[in-house]
This record gives sequence, structure tokens and C-alpha cells, in this order.
Amino acid sequence: MKPRWIGSLTLAGGIITLALAPLLVAIKYMTGWAVVPEPFWVPGVRGWLAEAFPAATPAVLWMAFGSGYSIALLLLLGGFVALSPLLEGRTGIQRSGYWMVAGGLALVLPGDAIHSWTWHQNGLTVPTPGTNPTANTAYAAHMMGMNFIMLGTLLLGSSALRHGTLARWLAWLFALVFPAALLASLTVLPTTPSGALWLFSVAMGLLGWQVARGRLRWPQYS
Repeated sequence: MKPRWIGSLTLAGGIITLALAPLLVAIKYMTGWAVVPEPFWVPGVRGWLAEAFPAATPAVLWMAFGSGYSIALLLLLGGFVALSPLLEGRTGIQRSGYWMVAGGLALVLPGDAIHSWTWHQNGLTVPTPGTNPTANTAYAAHMMGMNFIMLGTLLLGSSALRHGTLARWLAWLFALVFPAALLASLTVLPTTPSGALWLFSVAMGLLGWQVARGRLRWPQYS
């Protein structure tokens, strides 16, 4: 696959994850989830969902949009691996961070997909936490993967800033994923993976856009 095609698919993954993140947050509040107070924008999105899909239950919405999110995560993982010449760098810390993020995405993807399709089972009409061992195990894998992603992006971005192995704007985006995830998860996007992955999705989408336009050259590391 040519690099520009890789960039286009990575861009698509970033756009889809960003578009679906608020929908999934709103759907989660529709199930009765209330660990964090409802953000101000959720009622508007919830109303739109009710008008656009009047016959759909929260479980159906959760599975449908959750499946779309899983596809977007697959695009991001594929793009992250395919664009390794741009991201892996030449330093031990950056490489460690890169592979930590790759491993984290490899855990988040199946964990998110399985959780999306099992959270509502056992005769329940809405997704309910703590009721399905399969969903609980998938969620645990998902959360472990998120921990790897947040630490890995911090290592990757900070090392790239120090050694100049990535464009500074891109290195800063990766370095700020961890603090941005903590902020978003407690405020505007208080569920996972939506809040934790929003800046990572932005970084990968912009990287894909640059590659698709032929703006980035593959580095030659000795």
C-alpha cells in the first residue's frame, strides 16, 4: 500500500473516532451511567439521537456506534504500525514509547469491540456494568491498553521533542495525550476510550492528512 493511501486511511480513523466520541458518551448516559456529572452538551446530543433513531434502544445504539468506533480504532492501529518509519524514531526511549502505544492499541481494539457487544447481555435491555464476565474482562483489557497508550505517547512525544525526530507540532501532540486524557475524562468526554483517545485521534488524523498530501518524507535513520 502506498504511503498516501496509508495516510488517507489513518486520517479516516482519526475523523471517525472524533465524530463518534460524543455520541458514545451521550449513549452511555442514556443507559443510566452517572459516575461523572453529565456534561452540558449531552442533552442536545441525546435529543438528536432520539429524533434520528426513535425506535433504537440504548443497547442497539451502543452496539452500532461502538462497532463503528472499533473499526476506526482498527484504522488507527493499522496507520500507527504502517507509519512506524515516521514515529518509531532512533532513540531507545522513543522506540519503547512507540511499541508501548502499539501494544496498547492492540489491547484497546478487541477490548472495546467485545465490550460493545456484551455489556447489554444477560437479558438486559440497556448496557449495565458489572453483570457480564466477558464484558468485564474485555473492559479490563481495554483499560490496561489505555494505560500503555497514555504512558507510551508521553515517552514517544517527549523523546521526539528532545531529539528532533518528529516535527515539533506532532511531538507536542503526542506528549500532551496523557494530560489531555486526564482532563477530558473528567470534564467534556468523561468515559473511555472517548475522553482518553481524543487528542491521540487528533494527532493521528493530522499525521495521516500530512502523509496523504505528500507533505512528510520518510526519515533515514542510521
